[in-house]
Amino acid sequence: MIQTFKTVLWVTFSILIGNEAFGQTVNSEDYVLELKKVQIEIRNENTFWIVPVVLTNNSKDTLKYYSMSCSWQEFYSVSSEKLIIQLSECGKNAPIIVEIPPKESKTIQLDLLLLSPTIDTSEIKFKIGLNLMKVSESQNRFDYDHEEQNLRKNIIWSNYIIMKTENPDLK
Repeated sequence: MIQTFKTVLWVTFSILIGNEAFGQTVNSEDYVLELKKVQIEIRNENTFWIVPVVLTNNSKDTLKYYSMSCSWQEFYSVSSEKLIIQLSECGKNAPIIVEIPPKESKTIQLDLLLLSPTIDTSEIKFKIGLNLMKVSESQNRFDYDHEEQNLRKNIIWSNYIIMKTENPDLK
């Protein structure tokens, strides 16, 4: 009985240590993702919603996280099936590390494509998620796990925005 208890205790301890060492936890109080006022643009008969996304580091430490130089859709998600994040055109798309000092913010701009102009767009409610993959001090600069990125288990979500095509309102 005691041996079984020790085995269970050891397995539980190993799982907890393994998750702490290899998994990331994101404290949503430390990092806040916020959407600002959306602008509407028509390009080549497509409707785009230009969304400023602000990540604020409320922690006492500098936040270092992985991103790409222009393919935002690899780290960002949109909660509505009526919108997709538009691929950015750029000369060179490379991994980068973004740093945000304590109590500061960084803003990026996402272009959301309205999938079909025929869908009912009188009101669309959506939020943006960021798969926040922090860089640990023990990691090589670009030594991050692509499989972990694809799992999207470190997502922090923004506030909701309700958009009306006639008169966009930030809600």
